[in-house]
Parts: sequence; C-alpha cells; structure tokens
Amino acid sequence: MSGAEELWERLVRAALRSERTRAGAFAGAVTGIAGNVPSSLENNRDIDSILRAADEIEDEDPNVSRILCEHAYSQAQNLDPNSEGRGVLQFKTGLMSVIKQKLAKREVGMIDRGQDIARLQEFYKLYRERNRVDTLKEEEKKLRESGVFSGNLGEYVSGCASII
Repeated sequence: MSGAEELWERLVRAALRSERTRAGAFAGAVTGIAGNVPSSLENNRDIDSILRAADEIEDEDPNVSRILCEHAYSQAQNLDPNSEGRGVLQFKTGLMSVIKQKLAKREVGMIDRGQDIARLQEFYKLYRERNRVDTLKEEEKKLRESGVFSGNLGEYVSGCASII
C-alpha cells in the first residue's frame, strides 16, 4: 500500500471515529453494561465492542444479543477468572444480570446452545445482504483499481494530516 493510501485510510478512520463520537454524544449515555469494562480488562478491548454490538441489535435479534453477551462474559472470565482486578467482580455480576434479564425476556423453553453458531452466521449473512456490504466492497475495489485515489490525493492527505 502506498503512503498516500495509508494516509487516506488514516484520515477516513479519524473521520469515522469523530462521527461515532459525535453520534454517541447526541445519543446520550451508553445503555446496558457497554462502556463500563473495568480498566483491568481493557487489554481486551473486544469486550466493550461486543457489548456495544449486543446493545445495538437487542431489538433486532435478542438471541444474537444474548449470545454476544455470553461471549463477552466468557472473555472476561478468561482474562480474570478470580475477579481480582479492580471492578471486575462488579462488572461480571452486572453482565450476568444482563444475561439473565435477556433470558427472562425470551419465550419459554430451553436454549439450544448448539445452534448459537448457526444463529450468528445467519444473522451475519442477513446483515451483509441488508447493508449491501459485498456490493460496497466491490465498488471500493473498482474505485481503487480505476485510480480515482491518485493525483493530488497525497497533497490533500498531507494537508489534512495535521487534523489527525
């Protein structure tokens, strides 16, 4: 990847990060337990991301949201099995409470955890179709190959580098 492309992607990432920050500020406080991962578990930033995704899709697919919360709990348990880190016990207790609430909202019946992976795959497939992920990736590839990002892009990016 050329230096101009790297700078361009850095600029885009910064813009997206800024947009998410603004959107979060207008949306109010983070719901649920997302955003409350204790600092002793921050080595694995995936936990917070997983919980944010679970919050976002709660209304769309509560089962997938439950699966994601259980996975985040599992990661927290693996990182600090004895809950020795500051705030870890409270975090895990809160997360377990959220999981139990999700289970209580569910219709009656046993959960077949053997189907969790199939549910995740189906949700991801539908998400990709609904949001045209493959089409967008193909369009991006065509734009890159066509040379649209060439020319004065390096000058533009270096001028914007001070923003990042």
